[in-house]
Amino acid sequence: MIKVKIQTENKRRFSIPVPYSFMYLLSFLLSSEFLWRQINKWMKHQSGEKVFFVEFLHPKLIKHFLSSIIKELQHQKGLVIVDIKLQDGTQVIIRL
Repeated sequence: MIKVKIQTENKRRFSIPVPYSFMYLLSFLLSSEFLWRQINKWMKHQSGEKVFFVEFLHPKLIKHFLSSIIKELQHQKGLVIVDIKLQDGTQVIIRL
């Protein structure tokens, strides 16, 4: 589970747990062929021609990479991904 902790300048704390099942669901949505067809259609409509980098990304390839990244993240418990402290006292920590 990924834990997102936010502490504001007035010492108010928020903690948001993000389960790995939610990440698998998100990777499933990002790798759907319907979504990529819509992206290609929108990009073609915007630029008037097909964009190469959008066609290059195949949904099955994206799904494979995202699932392998999520599996590897599950083995790295306690790893701090983001640790930011702003000048106004706001702090954000993302930990596995």
